[in-house]
Amino acid sequence: MKKGTVVALLASAALALAVMVGCSGETGQTTETTSSEGVATLQQPTDFTFDATTGDFTFTATDENTGYYYVRVYAIKDGQEVDDMVTASGRITGGSTGEMSGSVDLSGLSYGEYHVNLMSYAAAGTDYEPSDPVTLTVRGGVGGTLERPELLLMASGNQVELVLDWWTLCDWNSYQYLPQVKFTFYSDAECTQVVQEELVDTRGLLDTMKKNPPGTGYIWGEARDASVVRWHVSTKPIMSMFGGDTSDEGETWQIGFINDCYAYTLDPGTYYVTATAVSDYDFISDSQPSEALEFTLTDAEPSSEFTEATTSMWEDPDFDGSSVTAAPGSKEDRVDAATAQTTTVELVDE
Repeated sequence: MKKGTVVALLASAALALAVMVGCSGETGQTTETTSSEGVATLQQPTDFTFDATTGDFTFTATDENTGYYYVRVYAIKDGQEVDDMVTASGRITGGSTGEMSGSVDLSGLSYGEYHVNLMSYAAAGTDYEPSDPVTLTVRGGVGGTLERPELLLMASGNQVELVLDWWTLCDWNSYQYLPQVKFTFYSDAECTQVVQEELVDTRGLLDTMKKNPPGTGYIWGEARDASVVRWHVSTKPIMSMFGGDTSDEGETWQIGFINDCYAYTLDPGTYYVTATAVSDYDFISDSQPSEALEFTLTDAEPSSEFTEATTSMWEDPDFDGSSVTAAPGSKEDRVDAATAQTTTVELVDE
C-alpha cells in the first residue's frame, strides 16, 4: 500500500471518530429532537407544578432556545378541549434554563374539568418547532350540586310544552355549567309510576343565546311573531331601561318562549312532571327534582288554547319594553343556588 493511501485512511478514521464523539455530546448538554422534516423541536420543560387553589405554578426550563412560555387553561367537553381559552398567564420570557414561575387567574373557572397547558414557543426568527404542551387536569366545582331547575308548563290537546326558567339557565351557565335535564312523567301524584323520561342537553342553547348589552342580561330565545302558538302572559312589572319598575298595576305583556321550550305528546290522561339537572361528573351532584306539576291531556290536536302551571319559584324574565332578559346570580333563594355553594378546585392526581 502506498504511503499517501495510508495517510488518507488514517485521516478518514480520525474524522469519523471526531464525528462520533461530537454526536454523543458531553454530559449536561441540552438534547434536541428533530422532526420528520428535519426541523429541531424545543425540549419540553419539566417539573410542572400547579396550585389549583391560587393558580400559582412553577416549572423547570430545560432549553435555552425557548423564547417564551404561556400557561393556558381550556375547558374539556366530551373528552375534548374546547377551542376558546378560559384563562391564561402572562408571557414568561425564556432564553435560559432553570426554575420559572407565574400565576393564572382562576376566578373564571366554573364547574367541570379543565386542562392546564404549559406551552413553549421559539423566539422570533428561529427555526425551532414548539414542543408538545405539558398538560395537567383540574376539576372545578368539586363537592357542588347543580341548582334545581324551575319550570313553566303549557298543556294543550295531546301536547305539553315545558319551559326552563331563564334565571336557572343564567345561573347554570355563569356559575356552574349547562347540564342535561331529565323530564320525568308520572301517572300518580306521589310520583312513583314513571310513564316516560326525556333527556335534553341544554348546551345547545348557547348556539342561540344572546347577551343584552350594556347590561348583564341574557336572552335565551323569544319569538315576536306567529311562529309561536302559545304565548305566556306576564303581569310582572315592565322595567325601566335604567332599572326599577315602571308599569301600571294590572298591565300585562306576553312572551313566546323558544329554544328552551320542549314539547311532548302523550296519550290522554292526567300526568305529573318533574325536571332534574343531571350531572356529567362524579364530583358534582345532580340537582334535586323540581316540584311536580300536574296537567291533563286529551286526544285533540294542540291549539292556542292551553292550561298553564309553574313551580313555586318560577319567575318570568324581565322586560324593559324592548328586550326580555334574565341575569345570573339574581335569585339567591333558589334551591341549591349556585352562588351560595362552597366548592373547591382540585388538581387531578394522574
